[in-house]
Amino acid sequence: MLNDTTTKQSLGYDDELKRLQAMHVSSVEDGVTSWIKERDPIHTFEPLVWETVAGIEQNPQLPTDLFSLRQGTETSGQRDLTHVEMKIEMQQIVSMNRRVRVIRIARMDRLTADKALIYFHGGAYYGGTPEDVLLALKFVAEQANCVVYNVDYALAPEQAYPAGILDGLAVVAAMTKNYQEISLGGDSAGGSIALAVSQLCKSMGICTIASHLLFYPTLIQGSDLNGPLWDDRSIPIVDEQRDALHRSYQLFEQLDTIMSGYYVADQPVDLTAPLLSPLLADPETFHKVTVLVGEYDPFRLQDEAFIKKVGHANDDATYFRYGGISHAFLNFTGNVPAVEDALATAARLI
Repeated sequence: MLNDTTTKQSLGYDDELKRLQAMHVSSVEDGVTSWIKERDPIHTFEPLVWETVAGIEQNPQLPTDLFSLRQGTETSGQRDLTHVEMKIEMQQIVSMNRRVRVIRIARMDRLTADKALIYFHGGAYYGGTPEDVLLALKFVAEQANCVVYNVDYALAPEQAYPAGILDGLAVVAAMTKNYQEISLGGDSAGGSIALAVSQLCKSMGICTIASHLLFYPTLIQGSDLNGPLWDDRSIPIVDEQRDALHRSYQLFEQLDTIMSGYYVADQPVDLTAPLLSPLLADPETFHKVTVLVGEYDPFRLQDEAFIKKVGHANDDATYFRYGGISHAFLNFTGNVPAVEDALATAARLI
């Protein structure tokens, strides 16, 4: 269930989407505009997500071999949400002595848009492909009227840290001459890579990143799994679903350790370095940050700590939390209404 997917669509999809779209800002506090989009009934799993969580066994054990882990990042079943003609093409970006495959996504009537989103897929640093988020990014490109570059960055451990970050930096450097505005985005591990690229863009003088679009990013390596950022007891949930939530956290605690190990691949690096752990970076680096996360995502608490830091530093952060949703919710594109709402609202903030 680490990379949940389904071919089903939520019952009452259209009505629930309208309910979510009608919700207003929940709070504006210390530089963060928050939208808390609860489920009805409150503090319960979305039914399609619950199907994937309810079956987690007691004391679950995550496999550690790379083949099994990569199988766990495979996705299927998403639906295309776009309504206009889109152009999708593979490109090879050659820059900074690197060659990187990207999928370029744009509306046919906006092929020469002056802003671009450079995006990094999830997959725990060792898995995933740009195709996993293709339908989600098609919808973002349609809604945002921007060109999206979906990056096929280097995966660990074969190409360990910082190879994926350097691939992303090369793509940004190549795009600076073509676009007036460049934004960075990513989901899960891809969100961490996007924030690392952002730091290098600033420190190397490559460009100013216009905005950051982050879906449930992983933000710290070597986290204290017994600390407050992993305390699922602090997350409200109905009593009959709490044990399943705890089992989900147990799996992700194992994943957190495993993915960090593969990412650095035994290199003697400091896991608290800001490129590896953006939660510990200078928050003033990251302007116009949008974070979107599920209520029951085990990375929620670190995401909330991060958005508070960047909001306080820059007074321009936005936070969306979706009730009943867990990690990797882009895999439910077109099937769970909260995902469509998240993509549409995020696109407006690019």
